[in-house]
Amino acid sequence: MSTHCCEEMGKSIAEGEVAICYIDKYREYGIDVLDGGTSIQVIELCPWCGRKLLSSLRNQWFDEIEQLGLTLGDTRIPAEYLSDEWWKKPYLQMQNNGQN
Repeated sequence: MSTHCCEEMGKSIAEGEVAICYIDKYREYGIDVLDGGTSIQVIELCPWCGRKLLSSLRNQWFDEIEQLGLTLGDTRIPAEYLSDEWWKKPYLQMQNNGQN
């Protein structure tokens, strides 16, 4: 089973030849802005299959980091917040407990 909504999305992200990106710690899909920086234009629908993508958790990530008394770039940010582990772990626990 693909991590992404369809095989084409997964392939495009893995190969990196299309300007589609996935930021796992924010659960966010986007199109790279070609301005030399790291900006993206967030997308809500898959450009290949048309499915609605999972919503971004960017705001929630910053809220949780702030609750920890930390800010972006702080070297004390726990390792799980540098990947998708911070949101996947509770989500999987809910799924295992039958809560959706």
